[in-house]
Amino acid sequence: MTFSMSPQQADVDTWTRQGKGSAILEAVAGSGKTTTIINVVIPGIPEKAPVVVLMFNAHIAREANEKLDLLRKNTGRAFSNVYIKTFHGLGYGAVLKRLNASYSQVKPDSKKVLRLTEKLWGNVQVDMYGSFCAKLVGMAKGQGVGILCEDTPHVWRQMIEHHDLTLDHDEADYDTAIRLSQALLAESNRVAKEERWIDYDDQLYLPLLWRCTLFPQRWVIIDEAQDTNPVRRAIARLALAPGGRLLAVGDRHQAIYGFTGASHDALDLIASDFSATRLPLTVSYRCPKVAEPLAQKTVKEFTVHPSAVEGKVVSLSVKDAMPLLDGTSAVLCRNCAPLVRLAYVFLKKGKACHVLGSEIGKGLIGLVKKMKARDIDDTEEGRGDGLVSKLEAYRAREVASFMAKGEEQRAAGVEDRVECVNVFIDGLAENERTIGHLIGKIDALFADGTHKVLTLSTIHKAKGQEWPTVAVLRQDLSPSPYARQEWQMGQEENLVYVRNTRFQDTLIFLTDEGRE
Repeated sequence: MTFSMSPQQADVDTWTRQGKGSAILEAVAGSGKTTTIINVVIPGIPEKAPVVVLMFNAHIAREANEKLDLLRKNTGRAFSNVYIKTFHGLGYGAVLKRLNASYSQVKPDSKKVLRLTEKLWGNVQVDMYGSFCAKLVGMAKGQGVGILCEDTPHVWRQMIEHHDLTLDHDEADYDTAIRLSQALLAESNRVAKEERWIDYDDQLYLPLLWRCTLFPQRWVIIDEAQDTNPVRRAIARLALAPGGRLLAVGDRHQAIYGFTGASHDALDLIASDFSATRLPLTVSYRCPKVAEPLAQKTVKEFTVHPSAVEGKVVSLSVKDAMPLLDGTSAVLCRNCAPLVRLAYVFLKKGKACHVLGSEIGKGLIGLVKKMKARDIDDTEEGRGDGLVSKLEAYRAREVASFMAKGEEQRAAGVEDRVECVNVFIDGLAENERTIGHLIGKIDALFADGTHKVLTLSTIHKAKGQEWPTVAVLRQDLSPSPYARQEWQMGQEENLVYVRNTRFQDTLIFLTDEGRE
């Protein structure tokens, strides 16, 4: 089977075969970036030139390897010079080599840092700071604290504000948390070296800390480059041989993870660091023609391939849209709470659904446990010891604190999380009003697995996915009114673009929330 290149892919092929230096391949939503990597770039690289393709997660890496296997079958070439790995897989290999250990001798422990707090601190400190400091140390490793930036209280405080982290205890304070986190990071580094005790963040952090040598590649290709953080980019630099060529593939308008530590200007940073030229992929093969004017509000160069279906964009009530939504459809929203509320509407009407993102559910369960309430309701009127009362006190306190400091987005995050839990509480039957039943309901709605039911998803979780029919809930929430900084407003605009490019045929703007 012969692969037919588009004119823009032909330009990429020419750059690969005849060009020099590095490049940024700016690929709009649905433009076939992985297809271009596998079927255009890789065949154009000399067979003796070592190539590593760095993917963000194991699922994407498996799909890319499957496409590479198909390319081998269709061309008869071995492509033995090509290695498709996750960033973590590449870094993990370097860590094992430095430790002189096999895979069986070192097993990553996702709870390593939290376990260290239990080992080093007393119960009171663990209760007040354990979870918070464990999260903060993980963020610090992603930013390369002590390697790529200084290990100072100012740097740690910037991370706290950027990542929307809040203390778990009323009596805890941020200065103490920062001091404990600095010590915790140092201890994490020590046990990694002396006890071979590592976590997943260490797989990227330690190769830089220990100045590991990675097998030099003549070519390094980065997928989803717009979402890289400082440590990932440093790993890519470490993997590139002197005089080697780098191709960073991404879409600056799909950069939506700045709040997790990804650099909102990652593509520009890569272009500057590697003196990279720019190549465009502006034609979408996923979206129908009606998506073009929607996407062009954000990306003027976005076009849809002439062979695409016409598609349709409609506005409907939840009641009228319900017959059109099935297991191949999705409902997207900027915030999580409206999705949970809509899920209850659907379930009451006999329409099976689930909310995408098990880590969101775990975060809500963590919030419930953080309140340390014995029951949903107060044990005595006015006592304020029930979960409902504690949540309201927590919401009022945290929102007021963040608003006073001008941190509106962090206040919005608290509002959404508390409202999500309240929706679950409102859905409990009288005989189910216990903490155990509440946690079970949250876990069930967010459970991962193979779902053949309607998907409800935040826009963030929907990135990289597509459905024939997509419904938009509460479009008034996008962009968020809480975005203040320029980069935050840019990412909110990107969220709208991501939302409007997930559908293959029909986009429905819901006119209500389905509540009677």
